[in-house]
Amino acid sequence: MTPNAASTRSGDRLPAAYWRLWTASTVSNLGDGVFLVALPLLAARLTRSEVSISLVAAAASLPWLVLSLPIGAIIDRSDRKRILIRADSFRALVMVTLAVLAGTGHARIWMLWIAALALGVAEVFFDNSSQALVPAIVPSHLLERANGRRYAAELAANTFVGTPIGSIVFAAAVWLPFGLDAATFVLAVLLVLPIRGSFRATPADDRPLADRGVRTTLRQETRDGFAWLWKFPLLRSLAVALGLSNLGFQLAQAVFVLFAQERLHISERAFGFLLAVMGVGAVVGALLGERIAKLFGQSGAIYWALITWTLTLTLTGLFPVTWFVALMAAIESMAATAWNVVTVSLRQQIVPPQLFGRVNSVYRWFGWGTLPIGSAIGGQIAHEYGLRAPYFVGAGFVVLAIAVSVRHVNGRSIAAAVAAASALVGRDERDDQSATPLTPAPPSMT
Repeated sequence: MTPNAASTRSGDRLPAAYWRLWTASTVSNLGDGVFLVALPLLAARLTRSEVSISLVAAAASLPWLVLSLPIGAIIDRSDRKRILIRADSFRALVMVTLAVLAGTGHARIWMLWIAALALGVAEVFFDNSSQALVPAIVPSHLLERANGRRYAAELAANTFVGTPIGSIVFAAAVWLPFGLDAATFVLAVLLVLPIRGSFRATPADDRPLADRGVRTTLRQETRDGFAWLWKFPLLRSLAVALGLSNLGFQLAQAVFVLFAQERLHISERAFGFLLAVMGVGAVVGALLGERIAKLFGQSGAIYWALITWTLTLTLTGLFPVTWFVALMAAIESMAATAWNVVTVSLRQQIVPPQLFGRVNSVYRWFGWGTLPIGSAIGGQIAHEYGLRAPYFVGAGFVVLAIAVSVRHVNGRSIAAAVAAASALVGRDERDDQSATPLTPAPPSMT
């Protein structure tokens, strides 16, 4: 075999470090699936108030609104692998505490709000660091494949395995799902530890910030990330569209456990199996995300997802029948994971490594910061107008997301952004100083 042939063949394989990260994420998501079922079921045992239950979801997502921006700057200053380890270690500690409270009968609804908030903070650190770590260990041309494989495994563990187990073990012992989730976080830490290397943004980041002649405060660095994204019409439009869509989804998701129990007449034991059936589309979407992007084009896949979400939300509100709701959710999830594969890969290709933590955090601040707002509003809408009403209001927000995207999200703007990023990388590789500007101006696009 010639050297060139060997290089070509090895260039098509995902590296070993990626598979270790993939395994850790899969194990962690197995525990998350258990927790995903157990937490709302415990909340529904403690209270039947739509508002109180929706506040559990609001607390879990509140850190995306409040802390996402400064955490992005912290990630760009830090070793991403160390952040993953610390975040999962903290989540394990929270889960052990919650298991003890649930097992001894001392759990109260306000304690679930605090636990959800603590886990949400760790999730912001973990998710942003994890996305920043992938392009550091995976070649650019394999990012869609790597993200697709990862999402497929995470969703399979989360939905098909974790959620049924969650409902079964919750029925057996209320503390058991939380203890199981803690164990998965510990195992994930042990899997990530052997990954070798320093995973700061760039080697140049090892120099003191002052030596590089850049501003040093977290506030100023966060402002740099915000300014970079806001001047980039493509990513700015996608971030706002994601925020509107997530707001629409969360209106109904925040009280879904009550919708399932009171409208679909689903028992506690069957609740996890319902979520597993609903997750079929998510796994299919993750596996086919790369193909969907090639079939429709990246911009076509984005609009296909948005239109699909509008229809599934509307139809779910119109026909609250178990099999139909599960079908709509499966289709909805397939579109959601295809969206994730395309848009996450785009960010990893376009955003410079030394800015990725900040820009990605700003992006997700727009995209995920609406979740606590949607949760709080969804509980109020359900309380005032019934458990079906949030679906119709949610569909309206997705229509707004389509309107926001039309001007700047298209095949030409995507191609221009990827080409500009590739040219910047090539220029830096030829530069003897190999120092990428901290805040490169994004290409102007219409």
